[in-house]
Amino acid sequence: MHYDIDVIRKAEIELLAQMQGATSLSKQKLALDSGISRQHIGLVAKGKRSLSVKSFCDLADAFGCTPTELMAKLEVLMNEQVNLQTPAAADKAKGINYINRAFTDRNKLDSLFKKKF
Repeated sequence: MHYDIDVIRKAEIELLAQMQGATSLSKQKLALDSGISRQHIGLVAKGKRSLSVKSFCDLADAFGCTPTELMAKLEVLMNEQVNLQTPAAADKAKGINYINRAFTDRNKLDSLFKKKF
């Protein structure tokens, strides 16, 4: 499955919030335990940056789990984000289909109009 960068960032935001809540770690304590700067953690928490593989592994260690376990949680959150975005994507597709139909109908009308005159 292909994940859009917005889906990944929103899932990372939710993952950090859930894991910090579950472990009661402040951003400062998480930064100390993981070796990632507090500023970088803050930027990830705001969706302005993404986690590198190394940072992800460091966070897993700080949260007391394996990177595989943390990735499984992230994947669940990404799938939830995809499911939330599906109606919007369907609406977008409907809009494109409407425009295509209108364009085709307009061409048909133009060709009929030209034949009459």
